[in-house]
Amino acid sequence: MRLEITQRSVDLSDGTKEHMEARLLKLKKFFDGVLDVHVFASLERFIYKFEITLHGTGFDLFAEAHDKDLHAAFESAVDKIERQVKKVKGKIQDRRVRKPGIPDTEAEESDEFSDLTEEYEGT
Repeated sequence: MRLEITQRSVDLSDGTKEHMEARLLKLKKFFDGVLDVHVFASLERFIYKFEITLHGTGFDLFAEAHDKDLHAAFESAVDKIERQVKKVKGKIQDRRVRKPGIPDTEAEESDEFSDLTEEYEGT
C-alpha cells in the first residue's frame, strides 16, 4: 500500500506523520484491495481540514473532516473512511456468497402476478 501525505499551510511533525501512517496502515487489516492512500492536510482560518482519498481494486473512496483540533480532524476522517471500507468489503463478500438463480422475493412476486392475471381473465 502506498501512502502519500500532502500539506498546505500546516506543518505536521514527524510524530504526527508516523501516527497517521500507523493509523492508515490499519485499514489494510480490513481489506487487502487497498492500493493507494492520499492524505491532504490544510489549515484555513484556524480550522484543520483533512481529505483522505483511498484507491483500491474496483473502488475509490473519499472522506473529509474539519475541526479546530488537528488530531480530532484526522481521526474523524479516518473513522469515515473505515466505515466506507467496511461497507465495500461487506458488499464484495455478499456478492461472493449469493447463489445464482431467482431470489425468493421475485418468485413470490411472480405468484402474486399470476393470481392477478387469473382474476382479470376470470371477469
